[in-house]
Amino acid sequence: MNKKVVFVDDEKGILDAITRAFRNESYEIYAFDDPATAIEKIRTIGPAVVVSDRMMPTMDGSEFLEKVRVRWPSIVRIMLTGHSDIDATIKVINKGHIFRFINKPWSKTELKMSVKNGVDHFNLTMDNKKMSQMIKEKNEALLALNEEVEGRLKNCLARVEEAGRQYQELNHHIQKTLASILNDMTRTRGN
Repeated sequence: MNKKVVFVDDEKGILDAITRAFRNESYEIYAFDDPATAIEKIRTIGPAVVVSDRMMPTMDGSEFLEKVRVRWPSIVRIMLTGHSDIDATIKVINKGHIFRFINKPWSKTELKMSVKNGVDHFNLTMDNKKMSQMIKEKNEALLALNEEVEGRLKNCLARVEEAGRQYQELNHHIQKTLASILNDMTRTRGN
């Protein structure tokens, strides 16, 4: 189960508070104060969830989460914001396909529950993809097996039909021979 979570916020104090909040949890926490650095590291970390602040000076959170979505669409994305601009919120949700939107100041409980739900969602999605792939492979194997069995059955039927044809020819030949013998016997008795 993937329990890796990346947090991105330009405020080190918030990252420290988040790290403390998850200290006794079973997650692997990675904290970055620069979105560009986080993008570089996400490839090697392979997180289940990325949590980002919305307002950052070097890269807006919506732009950052959009980049994450484009490169790693399976990663669950959560947005933290201290702003309540509805239009901007809708834009962020639509552009970055956000799993959860958490307002600052966040409560530990809400943040932990959102991360837990995000991790669970990610792992269920991955399990579903694995199961779908396994089912696809099993279906392909069954299809190949069906084709092989069908080929063998056709071959068997062809041999049975050939044996039936040979039986009819042999039976016809035997009947002709017996008829000829009977005919000869009848002529011999008549003479």
